[in-house]
Amino acid sequence: MNIRILVSALLGALLAFAIGVGGPGLAFDAPLPPTLRVGSAPVSAPEIDLVVLGDSYASAATPFDRGTLNLLGAPSVCARGPAWPRLLRPSAIRLSLTHVSCSGAVIPDLLDRRARAGEPVQVQALSDTTDLVMLAIGGNDTGFSEVFAACRFEAPARCAEAAARVAPRVEALTGSLVRLYQEVLRRAPNALVLVVLYADSLPEPGSPGLDACVALRAPGDDLSDADLRVIAEWGRAITDRVLEAIAWVADPRLQLVDLADAFAGHRICAEEAWQWGRDGAIPFHPNAAGHAALAERLSKHLDQLAAAGAIPGAP
Repeated sequence: MNIRILVSALLGALLAFAIGVGGPGLAFDAPLPPTLRVGSAPVSAPEIDLVVLGDSYASAATPFDRGTLNLLGAPSVCARGPAWPRLLRPSAIRLSLTHVSCSGAVIPDLLDRRARAGEPVQVQALSDTTDLVMLAIGGNDTGFSEVFAACRFEAPARCAEAAARVAPRVEALTGSLVRLYQEVLRRAPNALVLVVLYADSLPEPGSPGLDACVALRAPGDDLSDADLRVIAEWGRAITDRVLEAIAWVADPRLQLVDLADAFAGHRICAEEAWQWGRDGAIPFHPNAAGHAALAERLSKHLDQLAAAGAIPGAP
């Protein structure tokens, strides 16, 4: 491990300790969510055991009451609604889905502790019978909400200051992801593991019409082009850390699925946006059309992998 990634791993461990890894929830077992059959492939297609791990971008398709954690319209306090994992429709394989992603999750919630009462530690869903793992995580670990709030509601200088303040957390992400990927590969020794990147959803700085985009800007908001550049740079830094971690682990079973351009032409402020804006049901998260688009793209990717013989259990 090179010295920068070693330091990153140590920072990641310190940050994990600081936010409560190994909390009291570990003393109690929690059941896994029910397995779901998803997809429309014929009965003759091989059935693949799929586990999805991650945060709200893989789980939250419906809103929930954050005060009481009583979910409105989905079967979990983790807000696991009809998001892209349930909408996957590969044609070459059938999917037996165990979906444990959780709104608000950070990496320790996948590895060491429960994100919510009654929920399992996410990696507990993995076993030697798992054929395929899809995971998306990292935004919450690196202070997305803190940076985004500063960029929306304060002057541009405060936006840059917030990004600088969370920079150590971004730097620590590589080491945290290395630990996560290695543990996922260990717990699912026969699986292909797909790291799913977030789709870019904010408009490019300087895009025409941003001042009139009520989904992004409204009285009380102060989101400037300079702020959008800070947020875009922060997003690229997360991608860089993911790429570093995958390169360090260097396991052929660990692969990247780049969805950065999945919302091209449909970002916030577009005529048909695939992401909720400031007043959406779940602000700045994919809407129903966005989850459908992500599922379609990922389904095609799964079919390509199946055709190449890359998914265990799908010769």
